[in-house]
Amino acid sequence: MALAAALTSLRENWRQSILSAVGVAIASIAILLLVSIGLGVQKDISAQVEDLGVNILIVLPARVELGSMNFNPNFGGQSFLSPEDANRIATIPGVRETAMLTFAGGGLKVGEKSAYPLTIAATPAWFAMHDAKIAEGQFFSTTSDVKNPIVLGAIAKDTLFGTEEALGKKVRLNDEEFEVVGILKDEGDSESMFSMQSFANVAYVPFDTWKANHPDAQIDRIMVQFDPATDPKTLVPALEKTLGERLDYQQYSVLTQEDLLGLIYKVMGILGTLVVGLTSIALFVGGVGIMTVMLMSVNERRVEIGIRQACGATRKDIFRQFLIEAVLIGLAGSFAGLVVSALVNSVLAATTSIKPLMTWGTVALAFGVGVGVGAIFGAWPARRAANQDPVVSLRNL
Repeated sequence: MALAAALTSLRENWRQSILSAVGVAIASIAILLLVSIGLGVQKDISAQVEDLGVNILIVLPARVELGSMNFNPNFGGQSFLSPEDANRIATIPGVRETAMLTFAGGGLKVGEKSAYPLTIAATPAWFAMHDAKIAEGQFFSTTSDVKNPIVLGAIAKDTLFGTEEALGKKVRLNDEEFEVVGILKDEGDSESMFSMQSFANVAYVPFDTWKANHPDAQIDRIMVQFDPATDPKTLVPALEKTLGERLDYQQYSVLTQEDLLGLIYKVMGILGTLVVGLTSIALFVGGVGIMTVMLMSVNERRVEIGIRQACGATRKDIFRQFLIEAVLIGLAGSFAGLVVSALVNSVLAATTSIKPLMTWGTVALAFGVGVGVGAIFGAWPARRAANQDPVVSLRNL
């Protein structure tokens, strides 16, 4: 009975209903878009970390405190990691392989064309650990015949050579000439919003060659592949102990992929909290809109309320009707926001590198927000309507 009366009232006062729902719709769009984009970014980041390879530990040249957000200034300074550390780690039971990485930096040039991939000087073991797939040519090895070989990622290759053949061609890296011996297969990473920082936009040169030409080059990462039967949580202390025999505590740290994702998600969580705070303002404004319009409706419908009370409707019936109206307005606004958000997400996914992810949980959030806003901000107008004196209400009849 109360639901039917609420629907009839909303239909008769459809202009006011739409006006009330607009505020909730705008707030829902803001929340849903930000949540969907955040989930998409989280999925993207997870894929990038998983792309490092399976059963991987990462040795960093500075201390990372997992429970703290304090920045270690040594990340921007000197690395004290050495090949000796990698060799000693390789002897630890449970460790299958180690690889050393150095961020070479600089841009690649072919004639007038330039590309700026993530250039990494790596030992050949990294290719097996990372499970990189070659599309053309081959990876370099310790027995490569080419003096200065380079392996290009899909984005770097397309930028420098387009559809032309790249194998055997020369590219310049910081005024040094390298010969292209391999092209990495594009696994779809080039469509990621992080593609310019992913393994799709990378160039590899041999670590030994780079070190020979740049004696001051430091080791930025030691990648450690361990046996799948080994628990990484038990292996980390062994690596920490081995590294601690030569290095100061602040000069190294060992992270699992889970730790790395945890750090990233912690930063995203802080940003998400700020976003929720900002969008809550929009929700509040939408709720106040519902409350204002409903209060106006109560004043305009005093005669209707008095007639209903005279016909036997109790205060509880009046309260329930007006509260249901407020909830239905909130749901309508959330539904409209959901539809608009889905359309915007589709456009973003089709035209940009942002890939929003709308889940059933997101949909439930949308309708939960509608019900919550309608119930909270509709309670006062509903109570005011229920408390109307039928005698006073009918004076204007």
